[in-house]
Amino acid sequence: MRVICVKWGNKYGPEWVYRLKAAVKHWFRVDHEFVCLTDLPIKDVECVDCESDGLPTWWSKVGLFRPGRFPGKNLYLDLDVVLTGPIDGLVNEFVPGKVVAPDDFSYSLLNPKQGLGPSMRRLLGGAGTVNSSVMLWEGGDGAEVWRDFTAEKMSEVHGDQNWITQALWPDKLALLSPGWVQSYKYHYMRGDVGGPIVVFHGDPKVTQLPKSHPLRLEWSACYE
Repeated sequence: MRVICVKWGNKYGPEWVYRLKAAVKHWFRVDHEFVCLTDLPIKDVECVDCESDGLPTWWSKVGLFRPGRFPGKNLYLDLDVVLTGPIDGLVNEFVPGKVVAPDDFSYSLLNPKQGLGPSMRRLLGGAGTVNSSVMLWEGGDGAEVWRDFTAEKMSEVHGDQNWITQALWPDKLALLSPGWVQSYKYHYMRGDVGGPIVVFHGDPKVTQLPKSHPLRLEWSACYE
């Protein structure tokens, strides 16, 4: 089992990788290795160089599906997620032949928004999208994400998760079971607290919360 994160450029410092690695060690008791796909080596972390992929910012995630790069079972986590409880049960979420990811919080695949114009549907990559903050796949599953990608996609769709959806939905993409992932903005801030993975999409990030906030304390605790 492999747990992977992506760090490209300087938006996130190495401390984000260290904190996620420590949180995974604490909350994921399944035997695993922790790997960072990055353009800059990080001391004391196993790194896989993605510079040759030539993909900037979040588009570096396309390189997760480069054939032969990550054989076996893989769990991907964004650097800015916060773990608040055990995630061992994710090993039961793999679907043979498919990439597994949560339905998006804003533009759901299961309950697509009505009245979207052609421009928005183009940016979304369809009627809705997955959220790529958390993904599971095995071996060569999702190879189309790398194989069919072109530079033009970076201007055609909004981001990596939209391309992943466009490339794989519905035949080779499955939705993560409800209850694993919650959005800080759409769930946690509204009192819907639950699920061991909190996704900080957009702003704020966990570092923008007060130092006494439970999630910021959780983010700091495992590493400090």
